[in-house]
Amino acid sequence: MREISLKEMQQIELQLLIELDRVCKKYDLRYFMDGGTLLGAMCYEGFIPWDDDIDIKMPRKDYEKLASLSKEFPSHISLDFPSRKHCEYTMGKLIDTRTILIEGKKKTGVYIDILPMDGYPLDQTEWNSHLKALSRYNSLFHASLEGFASLKKSSSLVSRIKGYVYSFMYTPYSLYKKLVSIAKKYDYDESEFVGLLVEGNPEKERFEKSWLQLGFTLEFEGHFFPAPIEYKKHMEIFYGDHVTKEECYHNLPQYPSNHVHEVYWKD
Repeated sequence: MREISLKEMQQIELQLLIELDRVCKKYDLRYFMDGGTLLGAMCYEGFIPWDDDIDIKMPRKDYEKLASLSKEFPSHISLDFPSRKHCEYTMGKLIDTRTILIEGKKKTGVYIDILPMDGYPLDQTEWNSHLKALSRYNSLFHASLEGFASLKKSSSLVSRIKGYVYSFMYTPYSLYKKLVSIAKKYDYDESEFVGLLVEGNPEKERFEKSWLQLGFTLEFEGHFFPAPIEYKKHMEIFYGDHVTKEECYHNLPQYPSNHVHEVYWKD
């Protein structure tokens, strides 16, 4: 197998994004660049030089519609969503199956992340309760991926018992389904505030839906893709106001990727 360089990986991901954009336009599905992808579009009109992934987000209804459109993509591209047989992540992925990406114990191909957006309650008490429930099941989901090993090895007898009980009670997929059912409580299109509730940082993510308007795009690697019209405000929440100052656009502090993986072309 031949190793894939960072530049190659970025180009594979770009082609995946182009294909996703084509399908979303065909079926009138809403999506937006997010995270380091959006920051790269702002600062470099493309990838941040050291970044190794693409993140996009979609309103829940569009995300669920996309999940049914796997046959719309070329044969070497797989649309992968959590399922009963395969549930290692809480988001969808568009994967180039000609490649192999090894990330710890997980093995897939070069991919882009597709993250679903849901609504937030307006009432502060409801919001606190909502986030608490999401946090609980998010923690259980990630613990279930390791078979609740940390609980089973705890010095506390109560924690060890919990670990074994949870192993019988839960699977990653059952916990994922519970997370989704909680997140969908407040419909995206009926809510004033929206964001990523199942993955990421729900407390930081909350922003006004009016920040997302259809038809606004930013350049990314010579193409134009949808972005939040209030993208600067959105980025300030995560990276601070220094990233939205003109003098910092091409002098961005280096935020190293938190991904540790090996990437290869298949034989």
